[in-house]
Amino acid sequence: MSSSSPPINRCIILTNTPHNPQRKSLYEKTQGPQAVPIETLIQHGDNAAKLASEGYLDFFRAKLPHVESLAGALFVEPPGSASWKAFYTAVHDLRSSSATAGYLALSGICESLETLLAERDPHDARIRDVIRLHLDALSLASSASAPIADGPDSDRLIANLGRAVDKLART
Repeated sequence: MSSSSPPINRCIILTNTPHNPQRKSLYEKTQGPQAVPIETLIQHGDNAAKLASEGYLDFFRAKLPHVESLAGALFVEPPGSASWKAFYTAVHDLRSSSATAGYLALSGICESLETLLAERDPHDARIRDVIRLHLDALSLASSASAPIADGPDSDRLIANLGRAVDKLART
């Protein structure tokens, strides 16, 4: 990437924080007179992951209404339109950020929803209901009163969502 390239925006739908392409690579950080020991870098990464994980459910709960509003716009425009792409991108962002923060149940539900959006016929009359099932599952799994922890219960929920997706025609 040249220095004149525009910055890369990460999680465009969910954040407005641009990616800083000027960051040093891991190799650069561990070389030369300013070298940082790899163990120190690993500890910094672990600390950053803990911080991200600690506040993640609040972040997720704050973003879910936005994702739900994007879902509401899906059936106003034809499949492949900007609203479908925005919804898919938001779900993808939540999936990857959930996995990064260590919330595998949330990530798994989002992954099932991504599969639905990418591989199933958007004209199938049942798709709206299956999207709603996924959004309800995300709401339940992130609930402050009764979150679904990673484990057998979340695995069963994700498997059941997958079965619902499988009932729809492929694109």
